[in-house]
Amino acid sequence: MECTVSMNAPPPNISSCTIILPVFNGLSLVIDCLESVRAWTDLEQHRMLIVDDCSDASTQAFLESTAGEHANIRVLRNDTNLGFLAACNRGLASAETEAALLLNSDVVVSPGWLEAMLGCMNRDPRIAAVNPLTNRAEQISLDLPPGSNFLGMNETLARGEGAALDVVTPVGFCLLLRRAALDEVGGFDPVYGRGYCEESDLCMRLLQAGWRTVVADDVYVYHRGGGTFVDRDQRYQVNRRIFDQRWKKAYRERFRGFRKADPLGPTRAAFAARSRWEPKPMVWQTARAMLDARARSDWPGLVEQAARGVVRTLRSRQPRVRAEIVERTRRKNRLAVTYVLDQMVIAGGVLSVIQLVNELILQGVEARIATRFVDPLVLQWTRLYTRPMVFRSERELIDGLPPTDLAVATLWKTAPWVANLVERGRARHGVYFLQDYEPWFFPESRPDLRRRVQQTFGLLPHRIVKSDWLGGKLAADGFDSHKIRLGMDLGRFYPRDVAHGQPTVMAMARPGTAYRGFSTLIEALALVRRRVPELRIVLFGARDLGQHSVPFDFEDAGVIQDMDRMAQLYSSADVFIDSSDFQGFGRCGLEAMACGTACVLSSAGGVTEYAVDGRNALLVAPGRPAAFAEAIVQLLEDAALRTRLVEGGSATVGEFDHKREAGETLAYFRTLADAKSGHA
Repeated sequence: MECTVSMNAPPPNISSCTIILPVFNGLSLVIDCLESVRAWTDLEQHRMLIVDDCSDASTQAFLESTAGEHANIRVLRNDTNLGFLAACNRGLASAETEAALLLNSDVVVSPGWLEAMLGCMNRDPRIAAVNPLTNRAEQISLDLPPGSNFLGMNETLARGEGAALDVVTPVGFCLLLRRAALDEVGGFDPVYGRGYCEESDLCMRLLQAGWRTVVADDVYVYHRGGGTFVDRDQRYQVNRRIFDQRWKKAYRERFRGFRKADPLGPTRAAFAARSRWEPKPMVWQTARAMLDARARSDWPGLVEQAARGVVRTLRSRQPRVRAEIVERTRRKNRLAVTYVLDQMVIAGGVLSVIQLVNELILQGVEARIATRFVDPLVLQWTRLYTRPMVFRSERELIDGLPPTDLAVATLWKTAPWVANLVERGRARHGVYFLQDYEPWFFPESRPDLRRRVQQTFGLLPHRIVKSDWLGGKLAADGFDSHKIRLGMDLGRFYPRDVAHGQPTVMAMARPGTAYRGFSTLIEALALVRRRVPELRIVLFGARDLGQHSVPFDFEDAGVIQDMDRMAQLYSSADVFIDSSDFQGFGRCGLEAMACGTACVLSSAGGVTEYAVDGRNALLVAPGRPAAFAEAIVQLLEDAALRTRLVEGGSATVGEFDHKREAGETLAYFRTLADAKSGHA
């Protein structure tokens, strides 16, 4: 079948576009997506159509508020959740411009993004579909090199001449479509239900009709990817069978030609780094899968995971850090800041660093992470706008770290590393980011270890703390500090639309960490259960709770990797408890407040930075299970008190936004960088 485009008189260049953004919850992602579109898109020339697929009340309010601020942003709301495919088709049917761009809400765009994609489409009137390059998009991905961020990659690629690289099946995450082509072949086929394979089917129809589907190699955007559908595997299998019935032979022939031509090969080679065998990440991943299988008593599954793990571990490779690529892909004349982590694992302190790095990148900083190990689960746990630089040892990190304006220690172990980096001239300034009073990580019976940690405070001239309490502890040890209150992603933690049934108490249970008050918690909850037999108890934070003596029935939520699930659990609880002996700040209590849950918290540590007894929480001295039990029962029985504390908590959390924290951090870093002229 021949393309219907007339080649005698080429059509005029397409200059306007309708950006179609289907949204179903995911408010945190939506906020970053929309902020990037508004910052880097001419919305006087182009239009934006948000299809709200029956999101929750908070997401709906944000979308309506955003649309109210600009005449060329409009919201269409579905009364019921129709799914991604139907939402896209509704948007396409409402678009009146010569081109429409489908944009996923987990995408963050870059400066010049839409102009580059339209420019690519205008190179050839036969081009029907255009993707940008990105970090995650099936066969058209371009991996970020270690130490690079997506904005720096975009700036680097934009300096090239630009080309339209033919591909077989572009991906729907950020897909520019020509209206004339859609009028010929139609939009997404509803036979694919709620999604998967629909964009591949569309592109095969375009290709068979003589159109081109391409990638623009001079633009790069960030894509979170990964999918959040609980039935994604089953749905994919069903839709793949439909796709194969239509296109199996034709697709295989085209895909074979695509692989042979390898149009993205030269671009990938330009940013590739030598890799080496690195077994540790796969060992961790395999061990976790085996432990999960053992917890389910799935012995065949345990053996299968072990066998798969051996194969994956033997194949596991990791790219080396190439300083010349980091330098080539960095945005010019920007402050360079490198956070140094011992290990990137699932932990609140690591989340704080990732949040800061992401926001600093968006605010114009060349922010990076250097570490000795990355748990693969971290990259599934949250988005990260840069790729961590992984070194095998302290020595390799110090020798191989690209030059930076500021190096930031994040734990007592890393403070000597940062001091060494400054001494060797690889960093102009050293900063210690303290998130807890680390000497107390060790018991009083080990004063030698406590003194060792205290001595690291003096290795660097600048210290950042999250709370007055933590600043006071350092002052007592003879060290000054600069306070920047913790920031929290309020697009992630907010009251969710969940049904409340039986009285529910939720608590963080960390038996493996001595100062988290596990014995106090269990004794307190046992007392409460005797007085409120119908109580539902939800515990989270550990993988091995079943191995500990807990004298009551409870729901074990384990180590929660999905922050949206975390927010759902907070929202379903009437009361949240943190019985820790101390907290450097106490992130969980603030998260629970943000989700509309009344809190009972220990009165020791940085919790008092935000928690006020009787105003937004009930505070109890640590180590007093009977007092904790009494406070919990009081909240369960007194609905008016519970409501008052929830309202107080809601008023409090607005002061702890993570974008505010990043802005204050950047202002402080600039004062340090300005103390000496020039950047790294």
